[in-house]
Amino acid sequence: MSATSPTRQRPLPPPNRRRDKPQLSCTPCRRRKVKCDRGTPCRTCSVRGMAMSCTYPDAVSRSSDRDPHATVQDRIRELEALVHVLMQRAAAKNSNNVTSAPHPETSAASAAEGSPDPGIGASGSGEPSDQGTLTNTPAGVSYVDGAHWTTLLNSISELKDCFQDTGEFTSTFRYSNPPQATPDFGPQPQLLYGRFAQVGKGEILSTLPERPVVDRLISVFFNQVDLHPAILHTAQFIRQYEQFWENPSEAPIMWVGLLFAIMSISILLSLPHADHDPSIQPPDRQSAVLVRVYREKVVQCLSIGKYTQGGEFTIQTLIIYIAIEHLLQEDSEFGTHLLLGIILNIAMRMGYHRDPKNFAVISPFEGEMRRRTWAALYQANLIFASQMGLPSMLKEHQIDTEEPHNIKDSDFDEETIALPPSRPETELTPVLYIITRSRVAHLWEEVRDLATDTRFHKYEEILAMDRKVQAHENRVPPPLRIQSLSQSIADPPQLIMQRIWLQICFLRLQIVLHKKYFMAPTQNDRYSYSRSVSMKAAKEIIKFQHLVYALVTPEAILFSARWKLTSVMNNEFMLATGILCAYIKQIVGNSQKEVEGISIEEINKLLEKSSECWQRFSTTSKHARSAIEAIRLTLKITSTPTASPAGAEDESGPMLAFQDPLLLDLNFPCSLDGFYSGDDASISNPSLESTPYTQQPPADDEWIDLFQRVSTRIPD
Repeated sequence: MSATSPTRQRPLPPPNRRRDKPQLSCTPCRRRKVKCDRGTPCRTCSVRGMAMSCTYPDAVSRSSDRDPHATVQDRIRELEALVHVLMQRAAAKNSNNVTSAPHPETSAASAAEGSPDPGIGASGSGEPSDQGTLTNTPAGVSYVDGAHWTTLLNSISELKDCFQDTGEFTSTFRYSNPPQATPDFGPQPQLLYGRFAQVGKGEILSTLPERPVVDRLISVFFNQVDLHPAILHTAQFIRQYEQFWENPSEAPIMWVGLLFAIMSISILLSLPHADHDPSIQPPDRQSAVLVRVYREKVVQCLSIGKYTQGGEFTIQTLIIYIAIEHLLQEDSEFGTHLLLGIILNIAMRMGYHRDPKNFAVISPFEGEMRRRTWAALYQANLIFASQMGLPSMLKEHQIDTEEPHNIKDSDFDEETIALPPSRPETELTPVLYIITRSRVAHLWEEVRDLATDTRFHKYEEILAMDRKVQAHENRVPPPLRIQSLSQSIADPPQLIMQRIWLQICFLRLQIVLHKKYFMAPTQNDRYSYSRSVSMKAAKEIIKFQHLVYALVTPEAILFSARWKLTSVMNNEFMLATGILCAYIKQIVGNSQKEVEGISIEEINKLLEKSSECWQRFSTTSKHARSAIEAIRLTLKITSTPTASPAGAEDESGPMLAFQDPLLLDLNFPCSLDGFYSGDDASISNPSLESTPYTQQPPADDEWIDLFQRVSTRIPD
């Protein structure tokens, strides 16, 4: 009698059937019907990078007898090896193309060294390359470059099939999204889709509240929005504001639009944060409607003023308006990115990308304000592009606008003949943050160009840029350098958030610069520095996530600056989350390849706490749900349990598909509680379909009552 368990025995064939022919080829070769040399592993599987899958029917370690966790780990290594082979082939092909048509900047260096850089490719011709990600969803085809966080999380999502094969993992959560209970304004941005009433200037002005209300909103804007020095000169605006109240009907229509834009964004800052507790801060429905009404007035003013022709106050109004459009959405949208492209083209049509010193018709006062405004637009362009995973819309060699002077608004006005010299950067002025961000933005552009360039670059170029990033970080003005929380408690919340954001920017640049080398197979010690830098930067960013999320609560010191915790900052948290998840995937079951000083246990703890942070926004942000799922799947590899996401129901469904993901510091995730206006239409996965929300939305007649009091209705 055989010692094999009955459950393992193959059923006996019927007596009249021919004896089974023994299988001599390995299972993969037999399935593909290709020649097998019967080695262990065979040559065909080895060439394909599938050595771990090369098994034979009578082998002791057949796949059905293996430990499920080992199978997943083997498939991870197999996938990495296969990608490694493909990278070698692509690098060799790209190298041949470069050799046939050498770039003028690199041909001299190549000739001097006499041989290509010994990188990953077998021919010594290639470094790791990021080709980006192209996905086809019901919403359409979408591309993101290799510097985007989705390229990391997508690699994690591919492992779900492995867990499903072994029965180890099943996504059992169904998210509940609040229904859309706001008045239907149609697709956003409203300016692009054109759904607004065509009214006259008098009707727009009739919507304006009493002056004390407007005064309060103006005060909020100038005291809480740190972008205001980039678009408005305080003393000049106050003079224009006084003139407006003397005779409102004589004010330029575009200035009226600017006033409504300021009021709308100021109300946004007072609305509840996306993770607020309704028992502490109840929803303010009338303020939510006012935001939408004032936004409509901005669009109407832009339309009447023919914004595409440019003109005075046009760019300033458009900058605040695009912020409003984004602030009304939990996650960034591509339509807003398109709107920024329009604004950039209008600004360049008006010459903002050329320094005013080239044109005598521009006064020193106007020239300095143009430099500030262009700095804000340039920064917005890089942030938009990075969040969308797309190239920059501007070309550096076609821009010569200098950075603004470090001077206060009180140092110059319309009568100034010559600008005063810049104040020392040890002195904190309202414009110093804009200047520093402008410098970071230019460095950001260099790093992204190098990291996402389709041309071949030597690893030494990456290391040189890494040193440049460190040098720029060391030159940050002293008032804006990161400090410990204990040393910052006497500083304004806005200043603390500015320091945190600048530090996160430098950490992000390190990750983007080294990411493709971080993703290279761990056996390649040549890129150990890149792996170490990427991991340390990701750890620091996640720690900042924990810190910021803790400090924006009502009882903490950053509560008044909570509106800065939005898609801009969350985009960097997503990137760091992806790095940590990818690190776990790389080293699971292979402890000798851990980055020195960084253990799996430490990363698990960081990811668990990060998941708790993301859960605070899981009911309103699809990107937060993406992060939660990626963390849960990653921790499943290490058998670390995670808590169920908030607002999730126990229902089996597939893992969500990661979508690609904005603007300045004017990002505010307004949940409005029962007023949710986000659009999850781009997510077609059934596990994310909306389910009934427990909170009762306002009745239709209640909305109508609120809306009719302040809004201009669209005629039927």
